[in-house]
Amino acid sequence: MPLPAPRTILLRAGRSVLYLAGIFLFAAAVNWYQAPATQNIAPIHQLKLASLSGEKNQIVITGGKKTVIYFFAPWCAVCKVSMDALNFFEDSKRVQAIAVGLDYENVEELNPFQTKVNVPVYAGSHELQRRFMVDRFPAVYILNNDGSVAHVIVGYTSRFGIWIRTLL
Repeated sequence: MPLPAPRTILLRAGRSVLYLAGIFLFAAAVNWYQAPATQNIAPIHQLKLASLSGEKNQIVITGGKKTVIYFFAPWCAVCKVSMDALNFFEDSKRVQAIAVGLDYENVEELNPFQTKVNVPVYAGSHELQRRFMVDRFPAVYILNNDGSVAHVIVGYTSRFGIWIRTLL
């Protein structure tokens, strides 16, 4: 069987690139539509969160690093699958990552998530959920060095999806 002509190969490759670009644009449009309107969130310089053992912690956001906040719920199946994406940032010099459990009845429900990731896991509050306008899970907030919201991802995302947004 003879090889296809170079023109045919280029046309097929071009068509494939257009399909991929269309899928990417569709996914970006869905994410934009689902993400909450974050322009009303004032820059966050620190967060006061409780560890799963009850210790109060102060997380500094403006420490020269971008911050990834992964909001999850213990009943969320997608959260369980995608949460390990945070392990990518475990020893990062440019990004700090934390996981915050919301929508739970008892803090013990969050304990199994501590073994899924190598980043700190905290217990969030209803106030924090309202402040960040989290109404779907998982919700990933990426904050700039100045504490402003750079990106919001709602639903499943991969390590690459989070990582690429920390570069933008």
